[in-house]
Amino acid sequence: MFAVILIPDFSLHALLRFNPALRGEPVAILTGEGRRARVAEVSAGVTAVAPGMTAAQALAECPALQLLNPSLVAERETGALLLSVAWTLSPWVEPAASGRCTVDLTGANADTLPAQLRAVRTQLSLQGLPVKIGVGPNALLARYAAHLAAPDLWVRDAGAFLKPLPLSLLELTADEERLFADLGIRTLGELTAFPRAALNNRLGGRGDALWSRAAGEWSTPLQPAPFPARYRAEAVLEEAVETLEPLLFLLRRFCERLALEVGQFGQGTARLALTLQLDNEKHYHRTFDLPEPTARADTLFATLENHLATLQTDSPIVGLSLEAFPVRRLQTQEGLFDTGLKDAPMFYATLGRMAAIIGADNLGTPHHADSHQPDAIALRPPAPIVPERRAPAAPAAHGPLLRRLRPPMPATVELTETRPSFLVSSLARGDVTALRRPVWSNGEWWTPGAFAREEWDVQVGSGLYRLLHAPDGWFIEGIYD
Repeated sequence: MFAVILIPDFSLHALLRFNPALRGEPVAILTGEGRRARVAEVSAGVTAVAPGMTAAQALAECPALQLLNPSLVAERETGALLLSVAWTLSPWVEPAASGRCTVDLTGANADTLPAQLRAVRTQLSLQGLPVKIGVGPNALLARYAAHLAAPDLWVRDAGAFLKPLPLSLLELTADEERLFADLGIRTLGELTAFPRAALNNRLGGRGDALWSRAAGEWSTPLQPAPFPARYRAEAVLEEAVETLEPLLFLLRRFCERLALEVGQFGQGTARLALTLQLDNEKHYHRTFDLPEPTARADTLFATLENHLATLQTDSPIVGLSLEAFPVRRLQTQEGLFDTGLKDAPMFYATLGRMAAIIGADNLGTPHHADSHQPDAIALRPPAPIVPERRAPAAPAAHGPLLRRLRPPMPATVELTETRPSFLVSSLARGDVTALRRPVWSNGEWWTPGAFAREEWDVQVGSGLYRLLHAPDGWFIEGIYD
């Protein structure tokens, strides 16, 4: 059993997939150049324009019609997407032509096959691509069925199916069309009713081949496409890009296709490599390491979007490439006491969005910095797993506990022979009756965060306080409880 997946008007829909602003507009694809240019495909709803018209004739019938040339980048990427989706049915897939591929379904489960075909159609429809699928006992019958499908067609009785089909399915030349018209042959059934030997005598080997195809005879083996050795997408832009929006839209399509490719057989990617080709012949290269393997296009795109939102290049972008490096995804069952992230890629994508707004240096988990300055903290990337809470290794605290005031409370201090003797603040006021010798500390003089501290433990009335003398004045830094 074989299936043929067909995207009608492939050049048009591939172009619309990369230019969604054109959807709903009258659009036609041209082939040829100059005066020989003809309309090859036209968007739905433009009934006055038919394939084969010249550009002038088409514009005369529909002045609002937009005449566009096919996009090689759009067709290449859309064709690769079609191939990736077809691989979900079978590893034996032959890209027969632009917008069409043939799938060998030998050994497929007949009970689950209809659901699989619906999934293929849904997946391509979400990309804005109309799909027709034909299923038959050989590749030729499946191809005929795909052309007539609406949207699916299964061939169960080959004779009854072929008999009323038009001769246009045989892709005749102009001379052959005139010959069969003169003979009164208009359908495949009428052609197979014509003596095969007589047709062979008239047209030679070509006539025998036409009769064989009209009878649904097909024995040519498929030439399956190999799986990609590298998961890579690239494009040379027709016009240099200076804004972010068109670049992101193209990268979105790349991510959708690459995620589908690396997602085959339970794989994912934990690394992306992005290269931008600039107009000044320079290249910008950046590698992204993901927290865990994923095959989600949204996660891959968010990683690129967060980075590009803050990127500035000194020249317009004229080309780009994106490569995904496949790895095996780990499948584990969640436990009641798991402390890891439930969705690590989405968590880090959220962090990336925040970093694009507040800056990467202002985002992270606080921890004690390697500094002698009290309360010095630094930020580091959040841990993917919450560490277990352990009891401190230091001896248990004893004696009065210092309750730190954040921020310290300003105070006015009177000195006697360089020692505090009287304290005035909103927290305490009076003579300093007892005090501990000062503790001096300073450091980091080579940075803007240089510090110098003089600390006293004092008693004012019945209260015990930590008194701090810094370059900007005196403070009560804490209270002993």
